[in-house]
Amino acid sequence: MRRWVYAAYILYAVTRIPARTGFRVNALVCDMRLTMENVGLSLTKIPHVMLFGFFFLLTAAQFDRIDRRTLAWSGLATLIMGFLVELEEGATRTGNCRLTDVLPDILGALIVGALLMSITSIRRRGA
Repeated sequence: MRRWVYAAYILYAVTRIPARTGFRVNALVCDMRLTMENVGLSLTKIPHVMLFGFFFLLTAAQFDRIDRRTLAWSGLATLIMGFLVELEEGATRTGNCRLTDVLPDILGALIVGALLMSITSIRRRGA
C-alpha cells in the first residue's frame, strides 16, 4: 500500500512544475557551464538539499532493508529526479536551469545516506 502512495507522490512531484504553466513548454534553456560561480550559486540552495534528502529517505524506505543496494538505487533515483526537475525548470522557464543545481540534490542524498548508514551500523552492533 505505501508503495502506491509513494508512486502518487512521485507523479505529483514530476507534474507539479509543468502544471504551473498549464503544461506549456518552450525550447529548453539551461546553463550547462561547470564554473565555480555556478557551483557556488547552486550550493546555497538549502531547500534543494532538504527536499532531495527527504526524497532519498522516502526512496530508501521503499526497500525491505537498508544496505548498499538500497542506498545505490535511492541515490540513482535522487540523481534522476534532480535532472528531471532541472529539465522541467528549463522547459517551462519557471526557475533557473543549471547543470550544477543537481549538486545540492546529491548533497542532500549523501547527508541522509550517511545518517542511514550510521543508524544501521549502530543497530547491528547493538543487536
